[in-house]
Amino acid sequence: MSMINRIFSRSPFAPLREHLEKVSECVAKMDELLQRVEQENWNDVAERSAEVSKIEHQADHIKEDIRDQLPRPLFMAVDRARLLDLLTIQDRIADAAEDVCVLLTLARLPMKPRLKEQFARYRQLNVLAFQQAAEIINNVGRLIRAGFGGAEAEAMREMVRKVSHSEHEADLAQRELLRTLFALEGELTVGGFYLWTRVIKKLAEVSNQSENLANCIRTTMEVK
Repeated sequence: MSMINRIFSRSPFAPLREHLEKVSECVAKMDELLQRVEQENWNDVAERSAEVSKIEHQADHIKEDIRDQLPRPLFMAVDRARLLDLLTIQDRIADAAEDVCVLLTLARLPMKPRLKEQFARYRQLNVLAFQQAAEIINNVGRLIRAGFGGAEAEAMREMVRKVSHSEHEADLAQRELLRTLFALEGELTVGGFYLWTRVIKKLAEVSNQSENLANCIRTTMEVK
């Protein structure tokens, strides 16, 4: 029996949590790199970005193992299609974190004082949304044992609401950040302005996909 099949025999969410560990590493290291950029510390940016790419590649290997070895006649609490949906969303989060880091290797992001504080808050909210969604995946086993009902289900719904709130706050922070960015457009080079917009847009995918991950769990609960 393969490793993935042995894991699935214990819990349908165990392989997803294994994949999520690598996704979490990608997001954490992206967060570290962005903090260094906020401090205008550009030492080792390329090396740190390459490290994130390496971890994302490891996550891809786990993803493919799960897809290849996930049994088709899966008689478990959650069906195969739903597990694959969750896996795809997690993969998109790792991809977004890697893309943010790669963008930072293209040129130095011009960190104007008026942008610095707003960007830090925006970064924190995106990372928070992911951390909250990851907490749901890491605790979903208790929900399954409770038969998708009772106090565990209500606690899970509250966790989903927290992710949605963080994603909404990240959206609001993004709008304020973009307003400031456009007000400073004349002080930035074309390349600097473009890089800012790309980083902001790509970072938004972390919270957007985190909300999708949480909502996918909520949908799973509601159909039970």
